[in-house]
Amino acid sequence: MSAAPAMADVVDFESIGSATYDGKEVFGENGYTMQVIDSPLSVSGTGFAGAVGNGSDPFLCAIAACPVGNDTSFYMGLNDGAVKISRDDHHAFQLYSLSYAFVAPVAGLASDSYGMLTVTGQTVAGGQALATFRFPLLDKDGYSPFRLAGLSSAFGDTMFSSVTISSCLWNDGGACVNPSGNQAQFAIDNLVLAAVPEPSTYAMMGLGLAAIGLVSRRRNNKQANA
Repeated sequence: MSAAPAMADVVDFESIGSATYDGKEVFGENGYTMQVIDSPLSVSGTGFAGAVGNGSDPFLCAIAACPVGNDTSFYMGLNDGAVKISRDDHHAFQLYSLSYAFVAPVAGLASDSYGMLTVTGQTVAGGQALATFRFPLLDKDGYSPFRLAGLSSAFGDTMFSSVTISSCLWNDGGACVNPSGNQAQFAIDNLVLAAVPEPSTYAMMGLGLAAIGLVSRRRNNKQANA
């Protein structure tokens, strides 16, 4: 299992403020670009599909049931929408963990797990890596708590060019589907990511270490001669 590096980046949406987004709109934080996707069947659509809100705002969710247990800012994928994450500088990156919850379409639903969060990474080699997480059971009042999703076991050291986060709901046949009548909704927060240096950066690091080693050897030789 791979642990997050000491110099990891965290996307927590705190610098963005409350906002709503339609499909194709873009926002960013901490070196990462987030592109809102209207729905799986309408990637180029421009319908209402996302929002950033603060959990301490009592007016955040007038109709839907906002998640609980998070009094900070978080992103919500709404109406079967998704969000695609990439680096501002187009470099590869790794994704280690995130917090997630279900945004119930209405309040007062019975305690149950209504679907899954889906994390799909496009690798730099041109393939895909997939991880899914069941939504937490709703509490007695019909609200979803946030839960931590560790991605190290699923992704390891896989390098991505982009990662798309969406959700699906169980249908009567037991399959998890999206589109789902604009009711596949999710919340995410505290994404732990890390940019992957370009090969040229590794080469420069190697040259730097070699130079340090050379200086150290010369210093030791001088001290031995003295």
